[in-house]
Amino acid sequence: MICVYMDSVRDRALQLIRAVGPKRLSEKGGKNYDRWRNISSEKIRIGTEEIGILADAFPEYALWLVSGRVEPEGGHRSPDYDEANRNLTDQDAG
Repeated sequence: MICVYMDSVRDRALQLIRAVGPKRLSEKGGKNYDRWRNISSEKIRIGTEEIGILADAFPEYALWLVSGRVEPEGGHRSPDYDEANRNLTDQDAG
């Protein structure tokens, strides 16, 4: 098991919202674009309902979102884990 910790659920949620973008989140359902944009820019606080929407929309990130842990062997990843993995597979070994 690989453990990756950040400061809080809020910080992880903001990281995911900023990576995905307010527009895509509003298209995935639940809450409108302005709400996601205001959360992303920290004009308003994220609520438990939005955390649930993020976990439902991105189940591969749900464990990381609420605990800060990743377990790739079980399909539980983080955006940073995916980015690092993508960079590794894009490298030419020879």
